[in-house]
Amino acid sequence: MSRKRIIGNNIKYNALSQVIVFSVNLALFPFIVFHVGKEIYGIYLLVMALTGYLGVLELGVTAAVTKYVAELTAKGDHEGVKKIISASFSLFFAIGLFIAIILFILSFYFDHIFTVDVANRIVMRQLFWVAAVASLFIWPGKIFTRVLDGFQRYNWLAAIKIGEIVLIGASAYLVFSQGWGIVYFLLLSYLFIILEYVVAYIISRYRLIKSTIIFPYFNKKVFRVIFGFSFYLFLSNLVGILIFNFDSFVIGAFVSIAAITIYSVGFNLQGGFRVINSLLGSPLFPAEADMEGRGENDKQKELLFKGTKYITLIFVPSVIITIIFAELFINNWMGTGFAGSVLPAQILISFWIFNNTIEVGTGLLTVKGHVRVLFKISVLNALLNLFLSLMLVRPLGVLGVVLGTTIPMVLINFPLVLYQILKVLKINLREFFNSAVKNNLWVYLFTVILSGLALKIFQPANIFLTIVEMVAVYIIVILVGFRFFLSSGEREEMLFMIKS
Repeated sequence: MSRKRIIGNNIKYNALSQVIVFSVNLALFPFIVFHVGKEIYGIYLLVMALTGYLGVLELGVTAAVTKYVAELTAKGDHEGVKKIISASFSLFFAIGLFIAIILFILSFYFDHIFTVDVANRIVMRQLFWVAAVASLFIWPGKIFTRVLDGFQRYNWLAAIKIGEIVLIGASAYLVFSQGWGIVYFLLLSYLFIILEYVVAYIISRYRLIKSTIIFPYFNKKVFRVIFGFSFYLFLSNLVGILIFNFDSFVIGAFVSIAAITIYSVGFNLQGGFRVINSLLGSPLFPAEADMEGRGENDKQKELLFKGTKYITLIFVPSVIITIIFAELFINNWMGTGFAGSVLPAQILISFWIFNNTIEVGTGLLTVKGHVRVLFKISVLNALLNLFLSLMLVRPLGVLGVVLGTTIPMVLINFPLVLYQILKVLKINLREFFNSAVKNNLWVYLFTVILSGLALKIFQPANIFLTIVEMVAVYIIVILVGFRFFLSSGEREEMLFMIKS
């Protein structure tokens, strides 16, 4: 199968699963808040934010698994693939045990940090206990979805992810309609995630690597290879968690617990674009690693130009449409009581216009091993984020924290990472702009005009019609962009990847 066909299939399967996941989560958010209230949901978000912080202990190993499974498979080193998987699984088993202990201990002290109503403290502890037990299974299981990623089996990844989110959605309806509470919801959610990993293990073990995984397996040479790549990714992930999860703690400490839920409206929308950005960019990562294993540098440059142009054509209009429709969307989705979420949401999601433009290039920097410089940029970004958030939260509240996150992403992260991409791949800015960005600017302008006209003509009174109108605008924009701003060769190439 050709590489273009593989990439096309990977993006389609990934897009299908992520769209379904995002849609279910979009529906679940107001449903759960309605049944448990802002206070309980704020506690739930804080517990999830803390587990997100602990996620940094994955040490960048998951990305290393994807990279080396793809790269070593391209070189025909199947024994090397087996060793990478065995070492990573053994490491994550130990990390899962360590995290379970931490979460259990924290369950008795967390309410000393945040003001939690006495009646809700047992709920908080139970959420921690469920997360602690789940860590024992979830952490080692993560490895096998990354194995499927490295082998570029996105059809299987999509199938098991869709099955998981459908079951989680069904469990939410069952749990809250029966009045069982958020602890039962979290318990069932984790059970279905574990089931996802069990299926991924079965597929990886019996259909792909076709050999016994060694456990326990702690080989210094293998770990030296893994951590030689993953160490700075680990540090970058640590900084990334600080950037994207620190906001909830600042708001909880300086504003209120309920304000976390107000903020989370914009954060969840931002998370949706993070998912979409990932579903377009992540399937390219194993292909980029495959090219690196084969020494195909010219093809990597071609991928940078075409990948960036195609991905931004698909992605950026959706960001612009959401920004323009944000007030109508949030009012119809969450109700007028969340009007204070509109401006923060618009600002928070705006930086994805810039992040998406460097998505393909960042993946290329990573597979080429330039992770140290990415880490340094992340640190600078995080320090400014921390400073601005703490400085602005008192006078501006939630909006100040949002500005503290967005400003560094646009003024620090974007230009510095772009500079490194161009430097490593030996491309000048004009060449990149003309090949990957220039024509799409007209599509963005058309998106702004059409979205504004659509809102003037019709403003739906419910979330379903709002989404329909937004999708209609998006489809028209994409069709216009495809027809008038791509060359005939580019149109044929995209159609080939879509039909493959």
